[in-house]
Amino acid sequence: MRRTSLAMAERFRDIVVRVGAVFHEQRKIDARRALQRYHHLLAQPDDTLHLNEIIPAGKEEDISGHANGSDARERAASPAAFERA
Repeated sequence: MRRTSLAMAERFRDIVVRVGAVFHEQRKIDARRALQRYHHLLAQPDDTLHLNEIIPAGKEEDISGHANGSDARERAASPAAFERA
């Protein structure tokens, strides 16, 4: 009885080792595919295009102005603001 249980345990371990090896091989294949698919994202900084340079999007007036065209800086610096105070 003990002999059969040892033999079954040995078979079970063998199956687990084989399944583990298959998973390991599949992970290696998947990693290789991911490297091939996304190699352009892993390029060295010298090899990449200069897309990270800052491009001015607009003038300062355009950024600070409100939707109705008024500028908060102009309003604060106007003489009328000092008269009301």
